[in-house]
Amino acid sequence: MKTSMTRSLLFLPFLLLGISFSGFGQFVHRCGYDTWRAHQHTHNRAYSEGLSGVIENWKSAERGGGGGVLVLPVVFHIVYNTEAQNLSDEVILSQLEVLNEDYRRLNENAAETRDIFLPVAADCEIEFTLANTDPFGNPTSGITRIMTDRAGFALDLFSQTNTLDEVKKDATGGVDAWDTEHYINVWICNIESSFFGQVFGLAYPPATLDNWPAGSNAPDPTLEGVIVHYTTVGRNNPVAGDDGLEGNDGGRTLVHELGHYLGLRHTWGDALPFFEDGCTVDDGMSDTPNNVAADQFLCNFTSNTCEVDQENDLPDMIENYMDYSLDECMSVFTNEQKDLMRYVIVNLRPGLLDGVSITERVGAQFSVFPNPAKDLLTISLSQRITCEFELRDLTGRLISTTSVDGINVTMNCESLHSGVYLLTARDHKMSPQRIVIE
Repeated sequence: MKTSMTRSLLFLPFLLLGISFSGFGQFVHRCGYDTWRAHQHTHNRAYSEGLSGVIENWKSAERGGGGGVLVLPVVFHIVYNTEAQNLSDEVILSQLEVLNEDYRRLNENAAETRDIFLPVAADCEIEFTLANTDPFGNPTSGITRIMTDRAGFALDLFSQTNTLDEVKKDATGGVDAWDTEHYINVWICNIESSFFGQVFGLAYPPATLDNWPAGSNAPDPTLEGVIVHYTTVGRNNPVAGDDGLEGNDGGRTLVHELGHYLGLRHTWGDALPFFEDGCTVDDGMSDTPNNVAADQFLCNFTSNTCEVDQENDLPDMIENYMDYSLDECMSVFTNEQKDLMRYVIVNLRPGLLDGVSITERVGAQFSVFPNPAKDLLTISLSQRITCEFELRDLTGRLISTTSVDGINVTMNCESLHSGVYLLTARDHKMSPQRIVIE
C-alpha cells in the first residue's frame, strides 16, 4: 500500500545533532537541498553564517535578459541497475512535455492557480529541448543509458561530501557529465531511501547568487546538473509506484529541481526549524509570500503561516513549483522567479544558449529520436501545435512531408537510403534538425 507524502521534516536537524526521536513513519523530501543544508548548518559554520543574503546583483541588473524564448538543450543520463529503472524514451518525452508546459504556463492545471496569485503568474518563456548533437559533434537522441552494478545512490549525511554526486562519475558507477557549460545534464537513477526518508532529487544553483548561502553551488563544474529519482520522471511512468508513495507521479520533481539549477530557492527560504523564524527568512522573491515551512505535500490551500498584517497579508503560495506540494497542486512560477531564472541563463549560464540561442519568436521547438534511425523516427514537439514537416536531402530535394497535430508523430524511414537528411517545420521558425538514416 502506498503512503501519502504528508510528513514533517521538523525533526531533521535534531537527528543530525544526535538527538533521535521514535514514532515517525516514512519522511519524504521533494529535493535533497534542505536535507543537505541542515547537514551543512550542523557541520559548516561558514555556510551557516551566510544565510541572510539578498540578490543585489540581480536586483540592480536588467531583469530577464531581453525578450524572446530561451531554449535550453538537455541530455538525460539514465543510470540503471534493473530494467524497471531503465525508463523508455516515451517516459523521457513525457517529462520533456511537462517541463515545457510548466515553464510556458501551458499546464492543464494553470486555471487552478488561485485568483489572488494570478497577477504574478508568469509564462517564463523558457523551453527545453533534447540535445541533438553530442560534445563530439555527433548526432544524438539526447538520451544516454548506462547499466551500473550499484543498486542505487544515497545521500549520506554523515559524509563531508555530497555522496549523491557519485552518479555523475564513471569511476563511481555513474556516468560522466557532458560539457556542463553547454548542456543541462539530468541524471536519472535509483536514489536510495534511508532512515532520513526518500529524496526525490537534488540540484546545485549557480555560483555568486546572493540569495543562496556561500558554498551552495557545485564543488566542481563537472558536477553541475540535476539528479532525479527514477520513479518521479514523466507522467506516464509505469514504475511510478515503485517508491510506495503517492502524488509524485506528474513529472514535477524535475520542474522543481530545474528551478534550483536556475537560481530559485524554496518559497519558505529553507528556514531551519527551531533555529530560524521561517517568517523572516526569505527566498529573495517579493512576489512569493513568506511561509514558515514547506507545505509538506498536504496541498493545504487554507494555510497562512505568516500573517504579517490583516490588510495586505497573503496565504502560503503552496501551488508554487518551489514549494513541497503534491504534483497535482503545483501550477505556477511568479514574475520575479521568471526574471531571476532568465537572468541566470543569460548571465550565469550563457553557454546553454550557444547551441540554440535566444529565439526571436514565441512558439515551439522539436526534437527527434532515435537519431541515427533505421525504420522509425519520432518527432517530439515542445508544445501542442499543428504543422507540416519537410524532409529533404542535402541537395535540397524534397523527400517527404509529415503532418503533426499534437505533440508527437512517427515517420516511417524504411524506404530511405542511408545518409544525412534535413528536417524542417514549414511555416514555423523552429531550428531544423539533421537526421542520419542508417
